[in-house]
Amino acid sequence: MSSSEGLKKTTINRDPLQRPTQQTADKARATWLANLTKEVSQGTGELHPVLQEFQHLIESNPRIYMLFQSMWAQAQEQGGPDRNRSHEVQDYQQMLQVLNYIITHAPPYTEILAGVPIIGVFQYAIPTVSGYAVFVDPEVNAMLKKVLDAWSQFLSSPESASVLDTSSTGWFGDASMRKLISMGNVGGTTYEFDELFVCDRTAPNYGFRSWDAFFTRPFRENIRPVASPDDDAVIANACESQPFTLAMDVKARDSFWIKGQTYSLVDMFGAGFPDCFIGGTIYQGYLDTFSYHRWHAPVSGKVVKAYTIDGTYCSTPRAIDKDADDGQEGVEIAYQVYLSAMATRAVIFIQSDDPDIGLVGFLGIGMVEISTCDITVKEGEFVKKGDQIGMFHYGGSSHCVVFQEGVNVTGFPEIGSKENVPVRGRLAVLQR
Repeated sequence: MSSSEGLKKTTINRDPLQRPTQQTADKARATWLANLTKEVSQGTGELHPVLQEFQHLIESNPRIYMLFQSMWAQAQEQGGPDRNRSHEVQDYQQMLQVLNYIITHAPPYTEILAGVPIIGVFQYAIPTVSGYAVFVDPEVNAMLKKVLDAWSQFLSSPESASVLDTSSTGWFGDASMRKLISMGNVGGTTYEFDELFVCDRTAPNYGFRSWDAFFTRPFRENIRPVASPDDDAVIANACESQPFTLAMDVKARDSFWIKGQTYSLVDMFGAGFPDCFIGGTIYQGYLDTFSYHRWHAPVSGKVVKAYTIDGTYCSTPRAIDKDADDGQEGVEIAYQVYLSAMATRAVIFIQSDDPDIGLVGFLGIGMVEISTCDITVKEGEFVKKGDQIGMFHYGGSSHCVVFQEGVNVTGFPEIGSKENVPVRGRLAVLQR
């Protein structure tokens, strides 16, 4: 975080951030995808080299070819003959053309589908039986990582800053700014965007040289103070996020793919994880696209282990867990827990200075398009509570903080709250 002097408070209009209904979101996605496929059909450009490689993988591997063919066929059949699927991607050739457009453009702001173009392409194909098989396939996921890495490279280029303007589809337009400012003013403060984040209001694109620079923007130093910096018993919130789940007495291995809050430690951390977490506590939070996306240490101590695990990018449990459709809230909770074991994720273990807390685990979970979970600390490094330890690059995401067995932490935020808990603010308190 960078320092800022003389931060003033101003009056802004703060519209509540309400989630759209599923029907509204589906309609918006249908319009977006229909416009996108129409625009793509008018182009004559050659496929990006990484998508030429993807095409070769599909067409040279009979198993993968069969899965992609049957996935789109099953998706067309889904919902019965009366459901209009004309706006959807019809086959893998069209999929490649649509992806070709997406990875060579920065995402514009949209009211409902902000920042999620790739999941929008696959959304209706993912829940099919073949779709599930496709998106857990190691070769397909390795290829998707290459595609996402190519997109990440573009999003770090100056060309990607083209959407950082004040137009209706620009990220500094009125609608987007209202959301960005409302998200940043947790707890009733009334700062303007340039008072919240390190930027230059007088410079082109607020001084952000790329889309990724805008997405990973840091807060100004005084905006998110560390909760009780001299009291080790107070745990700091690692990410600016909505409280999602809290699980006690977690198991070494469990059925994380079915409805319910069942975490599986070996699948989250990988083989050889510290067994002191068996029987412990897991807190999980969700980061919206408009949230702050850097991670901060929940406790002071030594980083004893830090590594990333490549995972799946578009996989959900809905094709194998038919009960997952039993209520939208249940779907979201099941999906978040599933991602903790299946998505690309960063793992950081911190040995707390407080022996009553002991080892604390942090899991940065990259949802869907987030192929880069960027750890910014090294093993052996000492971190103070609230120090930066990493960040996500692009898109909504999730995180977990894990406490070992016998550590009595209480006072967590209300699970299900739609308002973010401030990063570096109080997450919980150790009861000795």
